[in-house]
Amino acid sequence: MLSRFFPIERWGKRAPWLLTHCIIAACAASVVFMPPSGSAGFLETWFVATLMLAYWGAASCVIAFESARQEIYPYKEERIVVEGLCKYTCMMGGGCGAIPVLVLLADASMLNRLAFVFYILLFGLVSLEAVPIFREAKVEPKAAEAEEPGDVGSVLDILREVMPGRGKEPNMAFRHLMAVKFWHGAYGASIGSTLFYYVTYNLRLGGWERMQVIVGGGLIAGVTEVSLNLIYMRMFSAGDGRQDMSGKTDRHLLRFVVFCRLCNAVATFFIIGWADASILMVFLWAFTTRLGLASFSFWRVSAQCWLVDEDCIFGAVPGRRRQGVIFGALAMTQNFAGAIFSSMTFLGLGLAGLETVNCEAQCKHLSNTLVDSSGVVKECIETCFLGVIEQQPDSLRWYVRAVIGMWAPLCELLIAFHAWKFPIKGARLRRLYAGICQSRGEEISLKPQDSGTPHTGRSKIVLSVEAAKSNGGRVQRTKSDGNGLLWRLAHTTAMVDSWPGAKSLSVFFDVNEAGPRDKVTSSGVGISEGDEVPQEDPHDEKGSVWAEVVPATRVSL
Repeated sequence: MLSRFFPIERWGKRAPWLLTHCIIAACAASVVFMPPSGSAGFLETWFVATLMLAYWGAASCVIAFESARQEIYPYKEERIVVEGLCKYTCMMGGGCGAIPVLVLLADASMLNRLAFVFYILLFGLVSLEAVPIFREAKVEPKAAEAEEPGDVGSVLDILREVMPGRGKEPNMAFRHLMAVKFWHGAYGASIGSTLFYYVTYNLRLGGWERMQVIVGGGLIAGVTEVSLNLIYMRMFSAGDGRQDMSGKTDRHLLRFVVFCRLCNAVATFFIIGWADASILMVFLWAFTTRLGLASFSFWRVSAQCWLVDEDCIFGAVPGRRRQGVIFGALAMTQNFAGAIFSSMTFLGLGLAGLETVNCEAQCKHLSNTLVDSSGVVKECIETCFLGVIEQQPDSLRWYVRAVIGMWAPLCELLIAFHAWKFPIKGARLRRLYAGICQSRGEEISLKPQDSGTPHTGRSKIVLSVEAAKSNGGRVQRTKSDGNGLLWRLAHTTAMVDSWPGAKSLSVFFDVNEAGPRDKVTSSGVGISEGDEVPQEDPHDEKGSVWAEVVPATRVSL
């Protein structure tokens, strides 16, 4: 539908979504604070409708952004730099968005709400500045010709690929990343829904005092995030993943983020779930939680882009570009988990004994004017709210501590587990890098020190072929050595292929070739599963194709 008004040749596929849905989200978010007068049922309907429009517009903008980033920036290092810069802008946007919430929590007068309607609308439309960038997300002519026409599927197709059945192995990369998004949504909803209640009822704060604690904690978290983001951007974007044939940098990224999530789970349990509630503990937790979470988004962005890259290059329909569907499925999973656990958390508040009072309605009779110039209504509301805090039972305070200090760390452990089990890594990720370079018409030029050293391990089989010296003293391979290597390669490939379950099989040659002056160079050749292995002519008097190869030839699977 949007292509009728925004031609893809000029606008691309992502820019129209940002242009239209950013306006929808900004308008809906600005009027949510100004409901028209009416019955109680009408007010709830107004709130649900405006909130759904705001979330719909914001979610569409996020999916368009994720898809454009994956298409414009094809490699991990570029995506990490973009993610780091976007985190700074998101922090600035979050700070601007938090101002209306904090002010209205302390003073929700009609004058303040009217002022913030224009404030939210103005800042919401700032994102339209990115529309020209999104227009660069266009498929190259060669890729467009190779792309399969037809439907790219729907979110239900993604779910079918994740679930087992119909004689097909499930896509474990989809499954683990969707599990990461699911538990990440559960974690964020649980923390976001109860942190305000922790400051209010566990610390027994209200009004401007509560706002000062929230702002103080936010500043500590923000300063920590800003400082760490600079370090992580430099650390994780260093080098070139295409040249790292051993996969050291990618393994380092995964191990680091998993370790940080585990540490954050332990710290949250002791600070919030075990220690006595205090303002100092809140500030300490604001610092430690950013230490544990600041690095995870770099791996998450890389992993979901790898998932899309692999689906496009090595998927069931090579060349099919369905970034929007995949990112939509991941966002749906996270939002679904957030909605479910947010509702369950609020339900638990009621079961734990939460008692609320509409203090604004009780104090409204003290002033007959629209704006309370005397301050009597404000003082009455503050007194009423402090009374509500004191009357809450201890079971409510224990429930809030349990959600943040016990349930949230459990979600983090599950996130770390599924991130560690994400299968696009090692040889499979090296193969993906090679496929991306090939699809873009690029070549990988390796130096001898850049090539990885094959090693034995649980996920790698190494075949080593030794050389023998000829009569002339020159190191050569005999015909039987070459034939033996080919036979062992075919045998090992058949053996691995017979193993049950899903697997990814790639063959890498680490070959040292002897030059005319005994100079040694290094070359690497990759053969994926299904490629034909060249056969030798046993009657060739010139010798084996391996005859010029010196010792330490290794084949890694």
